[in-house]
Amino acid sequence: MKAVLSAAFKGLTRASAAPGVIDSASMASCLFIPWFRLSPWVLNVPFGNRELTIEPFFALVVAGLGVGYAVALLFAKKHGRPLDLTMSLALYLVLFSFPISYVLNAAFYLPDQFRSLIHYPAELFRAELGWSMFGGIIGTLVGAWVWKWRHKAWILEIGDAFAFAGPFGWSIARVGCFVTHDHPGHKTNFFLAVADFQAGTPPYEPRHDLGLYDVLIMGTIAVIFLILSRKPRKPGLYAGLLPVLYAPCRFLLDFLRAPVSEGGDIRYAGLTPAQYGSVLLLIAGVLVLRRVAKSDVVAT
Repeated sequence: MKAVLSAAFKGLTRASAAPGVIDSASMASCLFIPWFRLSPWVLNVPFGNRELTIEPFFALVVAGLGVGYAVALLFAKKHGRPLDLTMSLALYLVLFSFPISYVLNAAFYLPDQFRSLIHYPAELFRAELGWSMFGGIIGTLVGAWVWKWRHKAWILEIGDAFAFAGPFGWSIARVGCFVTHDHPGHKTNFFLAVADFQAGTPPYEPRHDLGLYDVLIMGTIAVIFLILSRKPRKPGLYAGLLPVLYAPCRFLLDFLRAPVSEGGDIRYAGLTPAQYGSVLLLIAGVLVLRRVAKSDVVAT
């Protein structure tokens, strides 16, 4: 199975352990995205004689959250979903997704640090564990379940607003991954590669940037959702369609990810944690779509 999938990516990936991925330096300058990395923004605080450092990644994540929240409210208003319940659900999603994403990133990708946290829990607030997208998805699901338990409301009706808004905010947040280049892929001559990608050891060569590819995938899904929204749809459609569209793309995309020695993600039995998560996400999406198709709820 893995051999078949790898063959499907033959046109995209051409890994090399030695220099010479491309024919010439001039070709590289014409074809590839130039290497860059946004540095933190340092602002002078007018009082207290202090400086405020803003990380580009977190700034774009916050911007993505703001856009996603705004789009969800617009969707709820347009389709007659209760705005008070929509805003309430948004709070639960944020409160649960971020801390769970933080902890599960250690569990999935930093197992040694995670085992240390079990023995020394206080380190949780001092260590830099990073953030896991699939950990955030799990946190979102936990938050949605708690919200449903507290409010006794139909989660698919209200949650659909956030599923619709997800690709819009997600694509902006993923720009934060791209401008910091924290998802290096294999060396390649693909035209969307980033030249002189500073991962692994010199000499640096063009590599896939999986953060950029995620931006393109989510942007495409956002366009599909906009087209679908022109007609009334059953509540829950977007909640099922988002994982069904995204999960297969992410599963295949992670075959382009660099090995651990070059800054890539850890593997378990040859697959990344995100690939296992993609399989579960796809199954969940199919089950939601089946439920939506069988429901007698009127499209709105």
